[in-house]
Amino acid sequence: MIKRILVAYDDGRQAQKALEAAIEIAENTGAVIYITSAYIIPVVYQGTIASDGIYPDNTSIINYLYDNTHSYLKKILQEAADNVSQKNIPVFTEILDGSPGKMVVQFAENNQIDLISVGSHNRSAVNRFFMGSVSNYVLQHAKCLVLVAKDE
Repeated sequence: MIKRILVAYDDGRQAQKALEAAIEIAENTGAVIYITSAYIIPVVYQGTIASDGIYPDNTSIINYLYDNTHSYLKKILQEAADNVSQKNIPVFTEILDGSPGKMVVQFAENNQIDLISVGSHNRSAVNRFFMGSVSNYVLQHAKCLVLVAKDE
């Protein structure tokens, strides 16, 4: 029986479809919905290395990226949660810091999730090779049911 549904969410069309599917399933099963967004901020060093081998301090840039990313994700998660709440479905949100595919699978395992609903971004083979695919990672590593929402 499906009691806990995890939606891996960004503001894309496929993620919206994944959320809509999760809502429909939750309405029919009485499940709770968890909506998460995961991100990783790459550390990029620009310029030359100091003579002592220490990189220049990028703390302010990283903090700026973190703050803006976190604020944006908080906003889109709240909008998604509001949509779920309108259907009288219990909903929880969480922002995960780390590689999205790994974080989604880890969250699912730690929270006894029965179904993960995730959107497919339909990237080309080249883009999947270089950028990876969250939905593919989740399909390969999740220990629960996985629903992948795609465009028609």
